[in-house]
Amino acid sequence: TIAACQRLPQQRGGVFLALIMLAEAGLLGLFTAGDLVLFYVFWEFMLIPFALLIWNWGGAERRSAGLIFVVYTMVGSLLMLVAILATGILAAQHTGQLSFLMRDLQGVPFGKATSTILLAGFLIAFAIKIPLWPLHGWLPRVYSQAPIVVTILLAAVMSKAGVYGLLRIGMPLFPEGIGNLLIPVAILALVGIVYGSLLAWRAPTMRLLVGYSSLAHLGFIVLGIVVIDRMAAQGAVLQMVNHGIVVAAAFVVVMVIARGTGTEDIDRLGGLAKGAPRLAVAFLFVAMAALALPGSNAFVGEFFILGGVFDQYAWMAVIAMLGVIYAAVYMLRMYQTTMNGPVRGVQDGGRAAEMTGRDAILLVPLILMMAWIAVWPGSLVGATKASTDLALVPAQVAQGRSEEHTSELQSRQYLVCR
Repeated sequence: TIAACQRLPQQRGGVFLALIMLAEAGLLGLFTAGDLVLFYVFWEFMLIPFALLIWNWGGAERRSAGLIFVVYTMVGSLLMLVAILATGILAAQHTGQLSFLMRDLQGVPFGKATSTILLAGFLIAFAIKIPLWPLHGWLPRVYSQAPIVVTILLAAVMSKAGVYGLLRIGMPLFPEGIGNLLIPVAILALVGIVYGSLLAWRAPTMRLLVGYSSLAHLGFIVLGIVVIDRMAAQGAVLQMVNHGIVVAAAFVVVMVIARGTGTEDIDRLGGLAKGAPRLAVAFLFVAMAALALPGSNAFVGEFFILGGVFDQYAWMAVIAMLGVIYAAVYMLRMYQTTMNGPVRGVQDGGRAAEMTGRDAILLVPLILMMAWIAVWPGSLVGATKASTDLALVPAQVAQGRSEEHTSELQSRQYLVCR
């Protein structure tokens, strides 16, 4: 909303801001829903303002971009609706009453085959929203054509809706299904990490580079959840927050540079640090956080994920490390090309790309949040530890790992529910 206030379109700016707020309201409703039907209502509701924002204020190819976004999302949503109805009906056969409340559905013994099929319906919808390879086909067109403010919301917040659904619904409601689909989903996440990193390395524009890097980072988060490890899951939750902050800051940097130079093409820019030193410092801080440099906010979350994954599946951690290596390659490429070297792409030595006071209102709070998490990550880990553990317990019990990472009391509570 702050970003929208800073850069409202000249035409129908009030409508633009109203749609932004409606999209945020849909996301807030989604994250607070305790009923599967209500979850689905908000899941569909937030599609409307996002689609209208893209169609009315996007780039030259906004119509096709909006259509692709709607088609992808609707296909996943229909599958999730079928899964929701089937979950409630099948659960009623065991409980004796039709209920879509998540707390009533947790512990219902669906059976391995049924649990896997039901989870698959939810998982496809979640994977499209995240997005998870190979269901990321809407990402390049939408990210490049949507207004930069909308792109920030899509990458920083909406992508977490799918991850949140996996942790809030997939793990506790369908623990046997998670066990059956663990390896396939983990492989998709690993492919997304490597594939997204390679695409980010060769991306022609700054916006696409940040977008593809987001695909890789979200692969890390999904991997941390599906391996059913307490440390990895806590790292995934922490990394959800880190990714939202870092990717928002990265897109703000892209917005400032594009506004001052008139282009987002990486190879057409250079030497901007000479005329924009304040932006160069802020950009460097964001870039270091994006590649999870030790001492940055993203380092702890990524370390937790890789440590937990290594405990369960060492080969997955080794492959995921490729994403860590390539993160340094593509982020440093973007920074060095645009900020260092001879001045290119501008006539005033880069001064037009300097960060203004209004830009600082957007960037400084994000950078301060990065610094706070880097210094005190325990503030977030401690606040989310209990809820993360409770979401993980059903899957750990189903996999026979309850004694490794959960208390005896937690395991008994879940077994009593079953």
